[in-house]
Amino acid sequence: MASMSLLSSALLLCAGCGSETQHVIGQGDLVGSWETSGGDSIRFSVDREVTTNGFSDSGEESCGNGGVGYWSFYVAMDDRGESLETSPEATEGDFISVSLREGAEGECQVDLSVIDEGRSLCVADLDNVCASGARFTRQ
Repeated sequence: MASMSLLSSALLLCAGCGSETQHVIGQGDLVGSWETSGGDSIRFSVDREVTTNGFSDSGEESCGNGGVGYWSFYVAMDDRGESLETSPEATEGDFISVSLREGAEGECQVDLSVIDEGRSLCVADLDNVCASGARFTRQ
């Protein structure tokens, strides 16, 4: 869990890097199907289950074929927002954790930033709010 907090802190510090800005989205606006122009898709369920057909731009080879798992929002664990952890109770956020269950290729964990005033999601990494040009948009 410590690595998640460090990753999150680095992303927050770099939120001003590049042209993307994170935006808070509520669970009700997140639940449903999202898709990239390249055909990757993700479906968020109200019970925190997530189904994907892959994250081809995630940089995580174990995520390529997609799968089923769970999602949660990250929440600040301190007043300055420097330490973040995932919370199964959080109902809104600008940063989302997707964990796919272990399968033939192993476990997959991808972080997504909420951007474009909540209209798009992108795969985040340690250095960037959006690590690639792929954007998931609501279907």
